[in-house]
Amino acid sequence: MVSHSSDGVSDNAMVTGFQCIKFIFVAAARHCIDIATHQHGCCVLPKCIRYSSGEHRQRLVAEISANALLLAQDKYGNYVVQYVLDFRIPSAATTLTRQFEGNYVHMSMQKFSSRVVEKCLVVFNDENRAKIIHELLSDPHFDLLLQDPHANYVIQKALRHSEGHVYNLLVEKIESYKAICRNSPYSKKIFSHKLLKK
Repeated sequence: MVSHSSDGVSDNAMVTGFQCIKFIFVAAARHCIDIATHQHGCCVLPKCIRYSSGEHRQRLVAEISANALLLAQDKYGNYVVQYVLDFRIPSAATTLTRQFEGNYVHMSMQKFSSRVVEKCLVVFNDENRAKIIHELLSDPHFDLLLQDPHANYVIQKALRHSEGHVYNLLVEKIESYKAICRNSPYSKKIFSHKLLKK
């Protein structure tokens, strides 16, 4: 009798525990912006993603992805977006590319969102990576990207992770600004980069 009662208590505790965890995941998805942009919350959300599964993980990732442009520009939120990018979930990647398209230049010149663009260049497939690079190349003030304290790292990352025709276009564009930009404290890193000779 005692063992049956003990098992019953244990089962009830497990059910209650699962319900509490589910509640946390639901609340995290509902309030993802507030949590992601909080100093400690930005550490909680990745844990929620890691320990959730099925529809709870899908909803969490979907909510973060849908607000990724806002979160990417935040001091803490950018880390959450980078975490989602690292998961390389196709549905999330689709949402993220839609969110960021047309904003890569602006994002590259900001301290926090530039880190997200760098991560995109690493984890995106060749097609989406090429879209980012083409968007950067088409900016009429490309020289400012080369000389920017944040965007110069994005350009360096693009050099590392591009190849073939896209890489050649990037090198050609960079070289065309050599006379103007090579002495800038930030673009110096690009022009001295071994990857220009890859």
